[in-house]
Amino acid sequence: MLARAASFLTMALILVGCTVPRADISPEGYLEVFGPSTTFKKINLPPVWFVDGMEKADFISNEFNVETIGGSPALNLSASRQSYIFAKRTKASLLATPFLSWSWNVPSFRGEIYPIRLLIGFYGGDPKSGSWGSQPLVYTGKIAPPYDRAISIIWHRNALLRGTIDRSSKLPKYIARGGIENTDKWHTENVDLAALYKRIWPNDEHHKIQIMFAGFATTPTNSPSSAAFADFVLAK
Repeated sequence: MLARAASFLTMALILVGCTVPRADISPEGYLEVFGPSTTFKKINLPPVWFVDGMEKADFISNEFNVETIGGSPALNLSASRQSYIFAKRTKASLLATPFLSWSWNVPSFRGEIYPIRLLIGFYGGDPKSGSWGSQPLVYTGKIAPPYDRAISIIWHRNALLRGTIDRSSKLPKYIARGGIENTDKWHTENVDLAALYKRIWPNDEHHKIQIMFAGFATTPTNSPSSAAFADFVLAK
């Protein structure tokens, strides 16, 4: 009995010591997902970032690069036949950082939706979800943080659909930009993420919502492509 208790205590201490890092907001209410002060390189991917859907080594070798454009870092991501999520674990209240901004340069593409998009994961708003405090070992054995809601932010072929929400699947898609005529150039976007969440899930408990991760996701494509992203920020 004592041996089992000691073993359990040892495991608990190991888990506490192996807490998965999450990016915190600054006292000013600012959280840089990827921006001017980002310093990581292909050989130095911080543990606060995770890759889900493919081996990290394959992702770094084939789908990921960091460039310098105008003196600031830009993230270049590729889409191919294997889908993945590449995102940063965050620790921020949605009401404390309700605004999302970023810049992107998407190439001309086939199909209706460009295969690389932003992905934001949330936890706590769904009344059916347990409290965050009741899940102390929630990261154990997981790659992505837990989430009960997620929003995909996409580029659509039809420019007239900008600002609309596609609810045709379980994962809502917000169309932030559209039009093939707007591709191959940089665009800066600003989204009221809190208002967007409320449009999609008006009955959730909005004061409880935490942003669990922010990053990118791809869908499989037979036409490999890459896009550039910069100045990806959450702010109040």
